[in-house]
Amino acid sequence: MNAVVIEMVRGKDRKLYRAHPLSDAERARARWLAHALVCRDKLSIRAAQRALRESYGIPRSLGILARDLRGWQCPSCAERP
Repeated sequence: MNAVVIEMVRGKDRKLYRAHPLSDAERARARWLAHALVCRDKLSIRAAQRALRESYGIPRSLGILARDLRGWQCPSCAERP
C-alpha cells in the first residue's frame, strides 16, 4: 500500500491548510482529475474527494469540488445534449 504525505499547517482559525498552496497547473490538474472521477468513473463528490486525497495527495473541500464541477466541463460532457 502506498502512502501519500501532505504537508499541512494549522491556520489562525484552527483549520488545517496545505503548507504550500496549489499552483495554477496543480489546480488545473486537480480540476481535471475531479471531473474525470465524477464524470467518467461515476463517483459521488464525496468519493471523488476521498480518491483525490488518498490516491493523488490533493486535499480539496466539498465546496471547491462542487464549484469546479459546476464551472468546468470536459469536451465529452460539452457534446452531450
